Amino acid sequence: MPELPEVEVTRLGLMPVLPGLVLQSVRTSGKTLRSFSGSAADLKPLTHQRLQTIARRAKQLIFVFERHLMSVHLGMSGVLQWRGAGQDQPMSGHDHVAWRFQSGELVLNDPRRFGDVRLLVRPSDFEANPTAGLAQLPADWLGQAASGLEPLSTDFHGGALFQAARGVRQAIKVWLMRGDVVVGVGNIYASEALYRAGISPRRAAGRLNRQKMDRLAQTIAQVLQEAIDQGGSTLRDFYGADGQPGRYGQAHQVYGREGLPCLVCGQAIRRLVQAQRATFFCPNCQRG
Repeated sequence: MPELPEVEVTRLGLMPVLPGLVLQSVRTSGKTLRSFSGSAADLKPLTHQRLQTIARRAKQLIFVFERHLMSVHLGMSGVLQWRGAGQDQPMSGHDHVAWRFQSGELVLNDPRRFGDVRLLVRPSDFEANPTAGLAQLPADWLGQAASGLEPLSTDFHGGALFQAARGVRQAIKVWLMRGDVVVGVGNIYASEALYRAGISPRRAAGRLNRQKMDRLAQTIAQVLQEAIDQGGSTLRDFYGADGQPGRYGQAHQVYGREGLPCLVCGQAIRRLVQAQRATFFCPNCQRG
């Protein structure tokens, strides 16, 4: 599943190309996505509008047009591909939405169809600053998974985690992935951040002291930023908007390394299942 770094890498790849262009037309496969009907008519209000910028909230890309906002969620296997002029090609079996601009076409390819596209009339008081504007959007449009703090913002720190975790008995890894406390920390990066912080993924969130929460907040931000800098993690389906695979998967210290020696102590990395997701950890280094 594309996580926050993969979504941000996609955004960064599209920013030099799309803002300032006018959407000319939309075509679709006719197949439904999570809530999208599959009908091009649903996206027709966007045509002839200029795209002003592309923002991100949690794992959603927010395309800011003159009169509308469009949210694109990549789901489990979605990829946005920019096909420049001269690269026209028929929609493949997994292409579901194609947005035509003057200089090319943006295509959503999603084999498993767990992604989504949604439209919202741009609020009259929507700020030109995307960060401030996103904070004003309806919670039911963004969803619970986008209601927490952005881990790469100045609002995210150990004190915020510590306060939110008071009395919480849920395992720290599961708690981090809920999205209502901190957004965009998915399975891969939760495992990696907890490893760096020396915290057991099974530890109850409410049992971590302020010092450990400070360390965890720091490692979450570090891991996510490093992944963005290296183009994200490519495990199965993710490729950037330019078609290039992410390189961070080669830097995973615990994720996907079950049975291999810990890079710090040499003990075998273990795997367990939490909330139906695989967790990887070192039983020796992660005792906190």
